[in-house]
Amino acid sequence: MKICIVNTFFPPWRGGAETYVYNLAKQLVKRGHKVEVFCASNPKPPGKEEIEGIKVYRLKAPFWVYAVPITPKLFFRLMKAEADIIHANFPNPYNALIASIKALIQQVPSVLTWHNDLPPITKASKPIVFIHNWVFAPIYLHWFNKIIATSKLYFESSKILQKHKDKVAIVPNGVDCEKFNPNVKGEKVKACYSLEGFKIILFVGALTKWHRYKGLDVLLKAFKLVSEKESNARLLIVGDGDFKSEYQKQCASLGLTSKVVFAGNIPDKALPEFYAASDMLVLPSKDRSEGFGLTILEANASGKPAIGSNVGGIPSVIKHGINGLLVPPCNEKALASAILTLLRDEELAKRMGKAGRRIAEAQDWRHVAEAIEKIYFQIKK
Repeated sequence: MKICIVNTFFPPWRGGAETYVYNLAKQLVKRGHKVEVFCASNPKPPGKEEIEGIKVYRLKAPFWVYAVPITPKLFFRLMKAEADIIHANFPNPYNALIASIKALIQQVPSVLTWHNDLPPITKASKPIVFIHNWVFAPIYLHWFNKIIATSKLYFESSKILQKHKDKVAIVPNGVDCEKFNPNVKGEKVKACYSLEGFKIILFVGALTKWHRYKGLDVLLKAFKLVSEKESNARLLIVGDGDFKSEYQKQCASLGLTSKVVFAGNIPDKALPEFYAASDMLVLPSKDRSEGFGLTILEANASGKPAIGSNVGGIPSVIKHGINGLLVPPCNEKALASAILTLLRDEELAKRMGKAGRRIAEAQDWRHVAEAIEKIYFQIKK
């Protein structure tokens, strides 16, 4: 089949949807399909390139609306593209609308992966989200043949998806179990940041205004409590963005500057070594903007336990007491207690890491691509 995938960005831009699109496209190519990806060019210049058999069209985005890059040429490029299936990704209302119009006009079977609801980042944005949810979303969602939700829990809690439940299929996100595995060594990372002999708590996520829901500020408060009881604990932060300086100021005000490492953006191929260097991953998201939490699967695939907030899609990934621990959102005391539990009980942490690996193996991208391919064939009939 000829499959057109539409997403906001594509690697090297790092994000959950970008990881999803890259791995899905790669597996679909391995399964013999021709895959084209259309996205905004950032952080590369506009143009066409081929990556592991995937044809990637990076389009210029002259302006942004509500953190969404607007690519005026997307409609024309999609209309020219030959496709047996068009697969768009949300949250990006612009891309979803354009993809649905192509599907409608050219009668191309279409799929939309709903990674999460459109989040109201600020009070001023609430009217925008309301108008989208109750005016525009019902229009283009009606035109898609199938909607993929990445967890049953998130689907059941989404008022928007419930209105289209007859066309929703549940296909969890995946992980590359070959890339992320317990045999990867983390010594280089420890040596690079002078972390030898320390217990390492890992956070992976963008440090931007639009990713404040990841809860790094809550983690810093919790880590302050942890460091007062465990002096050999260190917090390693992977990611960058316009809010990095704010988090660094918070570290300074909490007296944590010497105990927190901001590694910035690191090459994707090096990411497994950061998981390997850590003792656990923490994803303290604040609300249901966190539709899944791919970093949890990556940590589990690496044989590491994870701690996450009991919000959004996270409880569908972390089985409390099995592959990690769930804590109430925005509760630094509960988060600190969970971190201390895993720091002090190494056997428990190891058991959770092993269980996490088994869970991750069942969600390797090969299995995810196969499940999505079946959906393609269903709607193509």
